[in-house]
Amino acid sequence: MAGSAYLRRAPTQQRSRERVDRILDAAAAIVGAEGVEGLKVSEIARQAGVPLGTVYQFFARKDDIVYALAERFVASFEEVLTAALAGQDAGLGWGELVDLLLDTYAEHYRTQPALRELWIDARFDPEFLRADHEQNNTRFAATVAAVMAERARVDQDELTLMVYVAWEAGQALLETAFRADPDGDRAIIEQTKVLARRYLAPAFEGD
Repeated sequence: MAGSAYLRRAPTQQRSRERVDRILDAAAAIVGAEGVEGLKVSEIARQAGVPLGTVYQFFARKDDIVYALAERFVASFEEVLTAALAGQDAGLGWGELVDLLLDTYAEHYRTQPALRELWIDARFDPEFLRADHEQNNTRFAATVAAVMAERARVDQDELTLMVYVAWEAGQALLETAFRADPDGDRAIIEQTKVLARRYLAPAFEGD
């Protein structure tokens, strides 16, 4: 369900929450098929099976639906990331863990056409992007660094910063990979792994 930041009225009842989810499901389907430019509130209402007025009860404008959808994808990736980290083999090396995380992110892009459209082709407000990078990527870096800390030669604060930098760079390169190919340009994805490994290597390997 969407966060409250872009909702005109936060749903309090189960039925209302289900309506908001249907609205966002419909928006995701349209964006995935036609891109952000094809998004029309009337069509969202039709595909969601709700009156047009119901959409406006919860969202003041189309852009708020787009931002709420983006927030939903951020939340869904956090769930995917948590599952990937929880399921990792205890004996997995740091380099293999880096590959796992980048592959997980790439697969999330690959299976979510609306996500690709939003993050690659949409033009979000710079403040939204800044908040996403500062809040979500910072949280991601802290989570990954905590998992990797016992294997590192540097302290956890320095490792967190290094993971943050590697992730920012990797995220940008993965967006390039999916801009070049809807399935993700494999060569760019592999080179992204090389870049991340080489940057992080001093934190784990001796002189």
